[in-house]
Amino acid sequence: MRVATRIPGPAILATILTVCSMAIALQPAARQVLADSGGALATAGASAWHRGVYEVALESDGEINDPYHGAKLTVTFTRPDGSLVTVDGFFDGDRTFKARAYCDALGQWSWKSASDQAGLDGQSGSFQVVASPLPGKLRQHSEDPRQFAYDDGRWFLHVGDTGYRYVAPTEPRWQAYFDQAVELGVTKIRVWFCQGRHDVRDLLTKDRRGLNLPYWQEIDRRLLYALARAPHVQMQLIPYGEDGPELNRYGAGDPAARLIAAYAQARLSALPNVQWTISNDMLMLSQGQPKRAYEVPAAVIDRIGRDMAAREPWGTLLTNHQRRRSGYAFVDSPWSDIITLHDLDQVAGEVILKYRPQAERPVVLDEDRYEHWRAPRNPRYFFRRLMWASLLSGGHATYGGLRTYEPYDGKHQGVQGYQDARRAGVLKGGADDFVHVHRFFQDTGLTLVGKEPNDAMGGSDGHAVKVIAGEKAIIAYLQNADSRTPETADVAETQATCRLSLPPGDWRIRWYDPRTGRWHESPGTGQIGGGDARDFKSPFVGDAVLLLQLP
Repeated sequence: MRVATRIPGPAILATILTVCSMAIALQPAARQVLADSGGALATAGASAWHRGVYEVALESDGEINDPYHGAKLTVTFTRPDGSLVTVDGFFDGDRTFKARAYCDALGQWSWKSASDQAGLDGQSGSFQVVASPLPGKLRQHSEDPRQFAYDDGRWFLHVGDTGYRYVAPTEPRWQAYFDQAVELGVTKIRVWFCQGRHDVRDLLTKDRRGLNLPYWQEIDRRLLYALARAPHVQMQLIPYGEDGPELNRYGAGDPAARLIAAYAQARLSALPNVQWTISNDMLMLSQGQPKRAYEVPAAVIDRIGRDMAAREPWGTLLTNHQRRRSGYAFVDSPWSDIITLHDLDQVAGEVILKYRPQAERPVVLDEDRYEHWRAPRNPRYFFRRLMWASLLSGGHATYGGLRTYEPYDGKHQGVQGYQDARRAGVLKGGADDFVHVHRFFQDTGLTLVGKEPNDAMGGSDGHAVKVIAGEKAIIAYLQNADSRTPETADVAETQATCRLSLPPGDWRIRWYDPRTGRWHESPGTGQIGGGDARDFKSPFVGDAVLLLQLP
């Protein structure tokens, strides 16, 4: 067995603490320190970080002819409380096999291997899990199942982005893409395993008897880079991408198609910054046989979901993604942790509000318009209102910028830094105001946990006023659009107004400018009595966020 260890020191821990609590941006120097440290992966040794990863590496006594299908390795980890977690090992080249633990408990852990191969069987060891500020894996919030929280209990503010080809070896600007996404305030990135637009064949050897290991190792390297740079950012992995034929081969029992999901979980599920989406943009068939590449029977996705859920050792979140405006077919499926939607012009949050009552799970609008696909005329306003409207509908939204589903061309395709693309004139600022969403919640100390969407309080017109309310706080977003057509609308350069029907109470009034991140006190009306409909007028022009709080 080979042993090595790389655990960052106190200065890096302090930097990560700042990143996780702010969830906005890292200074370049701090990012470099984190990247150089190796992040939260302990590759063996005496200790590992709480909510980080511990890796066991073993060597077989001889060469194995078929390391993917002809060798079995499991490692059972024993937590400090005596509970057991058994994981599948994975082949990592030469005679090396590995297994990983997500270190979700403080104290002394131990492990023991079982295998049908000499050198891999009967190995054992122990390690200490020590305190760290890592936020850990994403879960449903314990107090509100429609919101997310990290394992350390902190609320997760979902600001999604599409970086589909982030792990593709042919993408030269992947590091700049990730670093600049973090600076924008992105907290989740959608990533698929395709190299071609609609296929995942590069994950396999040409004869489909094994895996293209260098590609998997590159996927691993880029995810660990992200974990080291910004451990609060979730990487939503889509192993089958938009490869309908591969999904249908899985349904037919093809060993290579099934190996993709099993190996992905064995290798990557222990990473705290990972969650799973089975496929992207597929049309679910309730009956009949697929006739087009993007068609797949819903039963196939359900089978994959059940298989992945049964294998999953660490509770990593799992969902699926469907064609635009086709809804979500797995609301009631036990394996599905998230209701994932793909729609258009959801600046009033209608589709989120439609699905929110159907299950006690987070509802995520993971695709709408892109700056370079079905582009809105005014992207900065469109995506700002999309984000606020989705959050105040009790859901979560995702931005789309460049065509990251196509190979890098130095222009509008591939993954590249957002600010680099802005400077080149390729992007027009669609994500510029996401940092102000973070600042609103950071300044107020508020979350959306336990709050309910209540557009009726503002007149039941979600295109005009979005409202979410709790016992002591009401947040209203006054969209102030100059037209009813989201694709072409711009923000009106007038003061936004609304009428709210308030519960009784002495409400303190504050205004927040979502374009600048500046707060404004309402002149002469610091507090008002509730119980009646009240008119409000923003003290500045444009769209506005109105915050009302009880003492």
